[in-house]
Amino acid sequence: MSERNFWTNQSVLVTGLTGFIGCWLAERLLALGARVVGYDLDLAHALGLHPGLAERVTLIRGDILDTSALAAAFREHKIGVCFHLAGQSMIETGLASPAKTFEINVRGTWSVLEAAKAAGVERIIVSSSNTVYGPQARYPFSEDAALNGEHPYAASKACCDILTRSYAKTLNLHAVACRQTNTFGGADPHATHIVPASILALLAGEPPLIKSDGTPSKSYLYVEDTVEGYLRLAEMASDPRVSGQAFNITAEPPVSVLELVRTIITVSGSGAQPHVLGTAETTRKEHEHLSPAAARSVLGWSPRHSLAEGLTKTIGWYRLNLGLYHSVVKQYGHHIPSPASRPA
Repeated sequence: MSERNFWTNQSVLVTGLTGFIGCWLAERLLALGARVVGYDLDLAHALGLHPGLAERVTLIRGDILDTSALAAAFREHKIGVCFHLAGQSMIETGLASPAKTFEINVRGTWSVLEAAKAAGVERIIVSSSNTVYGPQARYPFSEDAALNGEHPYAASKACCDILTRSYAKTLNLHAVACRQTNTFGGADPHATHIVPASILALLAGEPPLIKSDGTPSKSYLYVEDTVEGYLRLAEMASDPRVSGQAFNITAEPPVSVLELVRTIITVSGSGAQPHVLGTAETTRKEHEHLSPAAARSVLGWSPRHSLAEGLTKTIGWYRLNLGLYHSVVKQYGHHIPSPASRPA
């Protein structure tokens, strides 16, 4: 596609580059010929799961709350595109530390937008979340649905969306919010997430554990497709139909946790059966169905991988890199769950 020429020699800054999606995004940007700068407080995180990546990008240790430092990084590296992925991304942490969550996510996003404005950065893609919708009366959720997210993490992300729209509409930034769904793939440093936890269990010869009754349903998107969604938003950020908007980057249809785990088992070739505990509370809020219609019609984006195809690639990654994964994740301090602690 002609838009891919956009990335040749393009200077791109990724906040949160060393995270799960950030590393995959950086790999893809490099493959497209971009010059990639990472800006993060933690310069390790998932980088160790992508051998050689650290040597191919420029890494800056910095705080997204430091607007002056961000603006200086934008200017020094002549940044044309910023992907803002850094933030506090855990629902549980948001419940335990709401003030910190709002400061990092809301003030951090304001800081990135303000620094981009000051430095003349043309395009800013802000990572949002499927959680901003909260409980809805109608399914699927389109982008014009009310932002009903209730817990602090969801509320903080809804605030980020509003900030992004405000800067785009009143300060002439080509800023867009990416409401991505649950993303999975190889090299996820969060070993307790349902996909890596289930795969790790199977590779250890154990049955995957589901703490809920298995009925909560969500969309699950392979990481390469999520990355392509981010790229497409940046390529089209100057389009009046895109600038200042939020887009669902999601797969369809949603699947239940039990269906997801059963698909993982089938794709892996295992004969295991999931162990359904049914101890975790299931609520209406755990049933998510985002509409990808706008991404299809406006962006021309849709997932290239089915759930089974994405899981096949993901399982293949863990089989090839299991030793590396255990070493890096334990070194970073993430917990490799035992069978009794794996979540739904």
